[in-house]
Amino acid sequence: MNISSLLRALPIFAELTDPDLGQVATRCVARTVGGGHVLFATDDVCRGLYVVESGRVRVYRLSPDGREQVLQIEGPGRAVGELPLFDGGKHPASAITLEASRLVFLPREDFEELCRTQPSVAQAVILSLGRQLRHLVNVTETLAFRDVAARLAMLLSSYADRVGVPTMEGMVLTLHRTQAELSLEIGAARESVSRAYRQLRDRGMIEMLSDHRLRIPDLERLRALARGG
Repeated sequence: MNISSLLRALPIFAELTDPDLGQVATRCVARTVGGGHVLFATDDVCRGLYVVESGRVRVYRLSPDGREQVLQIEGPGRAVGELPLFDGGKHPASAITLEASRLVFLPREDFEELCRTQPSVAQAVILSLGRQLRHLVNVTETLAFRDVAARLAMLLSSYADRVGVPTMEGMVLTLHRTQAELSLEIGAARESVSRAYRQLRDRGMIEMLSDHRLRIPDLERLRALARGG
């Protein structure tokens, strides 16, 4: 994939003009790494921004007793490690590739220079921070007040918006995740996620097509459940 096209799909760069985006692209380097490659660990100094061209990256934190909380599993077209790029702090989480992955890397020094010299880049960053703050508020509310079925509905709705395939019968979604990975991502036990799947299926909100493929007949209905409706 062309690096400019890959960057264009990211919220922080989506509004840039083609010349500005081209300047960002020239500062990027691409490389391929194997599965199990650690991009960064919690409290590492940020070296730059990673963008997944192919493969998958798990972003996670470890509790003091060693339990893992998956924050995100990022696939093609998604960025990894944005937060410390913005505030100059350390990484608040760890990131590791789940399989062989091709990544595009934008060094932090180059990003900071572009923000200083290109007002349009700085404006895009500000807008992105606002969107991410709203997302974090929604995630916090979901984990604090909603049951596992609502959390799962929110997660599936989010994936459908990103990678769902519309059909006459509804939105078809392929999940490259195990139930164990999903349970970590929404902060629930695996058995609870299994029950939530059954609840959504029994209520007609999802239809399982295979182990990793499902259909969402009415995406708005699923979103309503995610919102607590």
